Amino acid sequence: MVRRSWSLENLAEKKIALKARRSYNNGVPTPFYHLSLAESLIGHPALSDPLNALLETHPGPFLLGNTAPDVQVISGQERQATHFFKFPIKIESQPPWEAMLATYANLAHPRLLPGAQAAFIAGYLCHLHADWMWISEIYLPAFGPNCTWGTFHNRLYLHNVLRAYLDAQVLPALSPDTPQYLGDSQPDQWLPFVKDQNLRVWRDYLARQLAPGADIETIEVFAARQGISPTEFQNLLDSEERMEQEIFIHLPRGVLSAYRERVVDASFHLLTSYLGQSRRQTINKNYKTLRQPNIIQGGGR
Repeated sequence: MVRRSWSLENLAEKKIALKARRSYNNGVPTPFYHLSLAESLIGHPALSDPLNALLETHPGPFLLGNTAPDVQVISGQERQATHFFKFPIKIESQPPWEAMLATYANLAHPRLLPGAQAAFIAGYLCHLHADWMWISEIYLPAFGPNCTWGTFHNRLYLHNVLRAYLDAQVLPALSPDTPQYLGDSQPDQWLPFVKDQNLRVWRDYLARQLAPGADIETIEVFAARQGISPTEFQNLLDSEERMEQEIFIHLPRGVLSAYRERVVDASFHLLTSYLGQSRRQTINKNYKTLRQPNIIQGGGR
């Protein structure tokens, strides 16, 4: 297994990054799946030329933004402080992307922001939307506390296996430029509720794993959380027969494909609404049709 080297001056950041390994968010896609979704949007054929130009000029900030809500595993903040929702989610709850812009109104007008920051915030909103849809369409219906198959503990384990399985599918398709794009991103007071230093540590933690020859730590993180060896975790991932019997019997593969199509489409509309607005428009005006997914009450940690 390839191990990353750390210089003495980065030992403090190593300690913080190790905390991230123990604290991946539950109930939502991994950061690497979010990066895959983000890459589907850069150069999206339906985006207008000005929006494509913005994302292609600032790919790093957009990619980082698509992972940045998970920075709370570095900063130590409560999940609600960076995701703008809490469990159990309810149908009457304000969608988190709207809640964020309502709470920090200065972020709601991208044409008043530097280009890099606007691209970053756009990515951040896309992450919130993807998490919201995953919880309502994947996690709660198939693995949540109100499901009747297996135990909740076992369902959480198999949900983690699914997330690692999806990582294995999307990682080979990520652009080889993604680590460099992430590393080139320089947060400069992009978020009023997260310190730049925490965003930089999170950025480097992800970029380091995506560097040539490095290891993605998803399996290590999830195996440690379950108290099993990475080999045992990997054995399940490597067996399509077991994956079918233990996971996909409860969540057909077609549901995952449909989720990805819907979330990319929803993110496209969100980008168009947010980045394409004039200075006097708000995100709510053009985004009412996508405001509420089909939320199933409940949740887990």
